[in-house]
Amino acid sequence: MQMGTPLQLLIFSLPSLVFVVFARLRGKAWRQALRDVGWTAGKPADYLRALGALALLAAIAYPVLRLVPAELMRGQSGYEGLRLTPVNVARALIEQGIYIALGEEILFRGLLAGWLQRRLGFAVGNWVQALIFLAPHLLLLTVSKAIWPVFIVQLAAGWLQGWLRYRADSILPGWLVHTASNVSSALSAMLA
Repeated sequence: MQMGTPLQLLIFSLPSLVFVVFARLRGKAWRQALRDVGWTAGKPADYLRALGALALLAAIAYPVLRLVPAELMRGQSGYEGLRLTPVNVARALIEQGIYIALGEEILFRGLLAGWLQRRLGFAVGNWVQALIFLAPHLLLLTVSKAIWPVFIVQLAAGWLQGWLRYRADSILPGWLVHTASNVSSALSAMLA
């Protein structure tokens, strides 16, 4: 099976790159321009918060996703039917962690959450970015309206990852949570 392309990562990264270039052209220092889009390392405590956020997200996801009829979940993952091998795990890490999660974090938490939280404050800005993050996931309703519980998890994930962005001034802790969530789903599909 051939690995997907990083097209989404490239498309989702472009607005942040443009933002950084224009910030530099307006005289902003590199360090601040990169901080504005969350391209900083964060501190060790931020990664401990990420573990807590991941545990909270798992505690939300487990009971909520059980509300989705099992037959709706079958056939929805490109990892279904794959054996759990090192090659398939590596594929899931690259596709889900880098191509998808990193791109989404760069756009939704790095650029959008950073900008919204600076302009509207954390409380309003974080909810707005979480709702914007949820919007494209609403396409899942084309599968079935009974898939609605997934949106609770998506909204919680968007909010928690936005909170991590705010606390850390970095997208990296949220990216790790996003990667762990996506890869867990891929591995679950392989084991199904």
